[in-house]
Amino acid sequence: MVPCAFSGMVRVGLQPSRSLGLLLGASHFAAASSLLLLSWPRPLCWIVLASIGGSLVLGLRREAWRCSRSTIIRLDLEGGGRLCVFQKNGRRRQGIVMPGSFVAPFLVILRWRPERGGRRHYTVIARDAADPAAYRMLRVLLRHPL
Repeated sequence: MVPCAFSGMVRVGLQPSRSLGLLLGASHFAAASSLLLLSWPRPLCWIVLASIGGSLVLGLRREAWRCSRSTIIRLDLEGGGRLCVFQKNGRRRQGIVMPGSFVAPFLVILRWRPERGGRRHYTVIARDAADPAAYRMLRVLLRHPL
């Protein structure tokens, strides 16, 4: 649910994304096909090819299809850069948006870290994965924080 008047906070519900799935598939296919141009030993190529396939499956399950237990299904972002993410397994995590998030009309890559410390996380949000009004407010809030 998105409030009518912009109050400095946006709630974005995330759904599966067809365009992100296509983007992940195309990029992994390009990486796998580039192995044909390299003159590496055959066993090494198979190991790299298996890791590319594993990375594709993991990315599709977690970011594009949103069917993994640890995937983010909703995020609340405040104007000051505070963030609360809700995972599919019921876990709720508070965090802080870090500089370096990528914001474009078709894709947002949100860079954040947990509030109590820990490693950095990236959340990929395609335009078709969220409500258009919430997606637009998320982009505005990331480009022009309050």
